[in-house]
Amino acid sequence: MAKETKVYDYKPQPVRDRLASEFRKSRGEATVADLVARTGLPKYQVETEVRSVADEYGARLRVTESGEILYSFPRGLRSRYRGLGPALKRFWRGLRTAIAAAAAFLFKIWIVVMLVGYFVLFLVLTLAALAASIAAQTAGNRDSRGRSRGGGGGLVFTGRILELFVRIWFYGELFKSPEQRYYDRERRIARSRDRRPLHKAVFSFVFGDGDPDEPWSETEKKAVVAFIQANRGVISLEEFMILTGLRPEEAQDAINRYLVEFEGSPEVTANGTIYFFFPALLRRKDERDRTFGGSAPLKRLVPFSSNPRKANVWFAALNGVNLAFGSYFLVNALSRGVPRLPPGAERLPADFYLIVYALISQVAADPLSAILWGLGFVPAAFAVLFYLVPFLRSLRLARTNEEIKRRNLRKLVYARAWDDPGRVDPAEVRAPDESARPSDRKAAEKTVEELAAWAGGDPGSGGTWAFPELVRRKADLEAARTSVRAEDYRLGGAVFDSESPGAG
Repeated sequence: MAKETKVYDYKPQPVRDRLASEFRKSRGEATVADLVARTGLPKYQVETEVRSVADEYGARLRVTESGEILYSFPRGLRSRYRGLGPALKRFWRGLRTAIAAAAAFLFKIWIVVMLVGYFVLFLVLTLAALAASIAAQTAGNRDSRGRSRGGGGGLVFTGRILELFVRIWFYGELFKSPEQRYYDRERRIARSRDRRPLHKAVFSFVFGDGDPDEPWSETEKKAVVAFIQANRGVISLEEFMILTGLRPEEAQDAINRYLVEFEGSPEVTANGTIYFFFPALLRRKDERDRTFGGSAPLKRLVPFSSNPRKANVWFAALNGVNLAFGSYFLVNALSRGVPRLPPGAERLPADFYLIVYALISQVAADPLSAILWGLGFVPAAFAVLFYLVPFLRSLRLARTNEEIKRRNLRKLVYARAWDDPGRVDPAEVRAPDESARPSDRKAAEKTVEELAAWAGGDPGSGGTWAFPELVRRKADLEAARTSVRAEDYRLGGAVFDSESPGAG
């Protein structure tokens, strides 16, 4: 005797494969009744798994004249999660993420060592060359009896520079009031307490600090769920578009995923208006309203860096010093090669390359290669890369922030059209801040026109639009919400407690 299979006891994937096969045979369109008749599967299984099929293959929901929901796949049935193509995309995405993380980690270590290390090295070489120049000039300005010829200009000049700095510091400190000294001391203490570590500040300049709203998908999902719970488990596609800022086609694909994750189902009113019902989200103990006034959350712009502007200027300046020195040594090593030492020391103070070559020759067997690669090519290439990475990131960041602005603006435009579909004036849409102001000054007008093409808007005078179809859908949606009895989904009191006496 064959074992009886229960309607609720089944493997989801074979059912989904059967449904996808039937959709292909029916040229991508079918109702639940069609699928039940063609597959012989129980209606419960078809109704449950058709939502997963709609999400996986990107279905579009249509309503027939009789009020039935028609699942349509105008772009064909190509899985977004299975098959060689999606697998390769996932593999490449994971590999790219891993490579990027490893490269970023190694580059972060290298970048601090190079930036600070080469700056200190070039500073030491400059001081050493200055000392050698002064010593050579002093020796060259003495006669055969060891008496000075009145030279030593480099030494005198250096001494006067140091004396100037001492005077500026001394007199600046001498004439400060006690209040000013106390204020400066407190400011230094506060600055040292709030100062970020050097390596983190450098990373922030080069790589940024990531998305301030990460993970945004969770924030957005919480906002949608809170709206559904506050509106009797019912949400329309228009309201979903307001909360997410997605265009109609994108919103339809996205809400299919919500139907799968939160056990929702598409419903249709007597007048043919589609809405989405999530009864499982109504069965909750905490009935607080988390919609924060029903406003859609706006995503923040991604900043270039969290460093103070002054800190980034300093990093750029330090790198500029490395680039200048590296370019200098690279050009001289390629053009001059091994320099010829002058017979005397008269040219030594003015020839920085010659002095450094002489210093390097004391510690390196091949001073030319050490200068060419160690002091020339490597620091110059690093300095170019140090500038190039933030520059390329700023270009990508500009595109990212522009998309954030457009998406935030769409939320405001959709909300304005849904609040008063009888008259929509794009000029009346006010962005609260820069996060909803795209560079295109006519972005609001274009968004209203796109919405009109989808929702059947009618142009009016003075650039205004009317959406009679949205007026009808909004009335149908309110009627659908009114029909949902909130008391049917209240939890009520507990009838069983595993910790109560006699339980089990």
